[in-house]
Amino acid sequence: MGEQMANLRILAFSDIHADEEALDGLRSLASRNIYDAVLCVGDLTNRGPVSYAQDLIDLFGDKFYFIHGNMDSAPVVDYMRPKEGYVHGRKVKLGEWNIVGLGGSNPTPFQTPSELSESQLEHILKSAGVDDHTILLSHPPPYGVFDNVGGMHAGSKAVRECIDKNRPLMVLCGHIHEHEGQSIVGHTLVVKLGAAQARRAADITINDEIRVNFISF
Repeated sequence: MGEQMANLRILAFSDIHADEEALDGLRSLASRNIYDAVLCVGDLTNRGPVSYAQDLIDLFGDKFYFIHGNMDSAPVVDYMRPKEGYVHGRKVKLGEWNIVGLGGSNPTPFQTPSELSESQLEHILKSAGVDDHTILLSHPPPYGVFDNVGGMHAGSKAVRECIDKNRPLMVLCGHIHEHEGQSIVGHTLVVKLGAAQARRAADITINDEIRVNFISF
């Protein structure tokens, strides 16, 4: 890897759900100024409010890349959409790599605010151009990986197909609070983030390898 990407340090989190104590914890992390990029994998709020999303987005400035989750309502998504760090359906450069975002989720039994069909998710991923240099921010986990809920797989088949076909470098996902961990799927490192609402996040370093350290904050 080139010098530009030596020791890229990332803070990654998901599912903060408008929790004020968790936001205070992130403020403490932000004050240390040790991260090159901060990645949020959706559910900034719990059907709002927009003001919480605004506070969170403002906290990290131009280091912040984010997507919406299935619990972010239409007004919250409308607020996010024009922001430079909002990467749903977009590909943006990060040194030698790129970030692609996939917000919302595949259908759930709960009729949450931001759900999409698997075919819609597939179209978004194809249009964004995921490749082997991609760090994919996907709110839902891939089907069959960290997605067991009550004995059923709740992950996205479109995300799993994208991993199998396009071999992204890494997938960061959230959505299903019960799971946290990392697993190699084919050629891709899948990092399932615990809920930031429960003060969980990941400190990730990329250089000649990827090192993931799950943290409490």
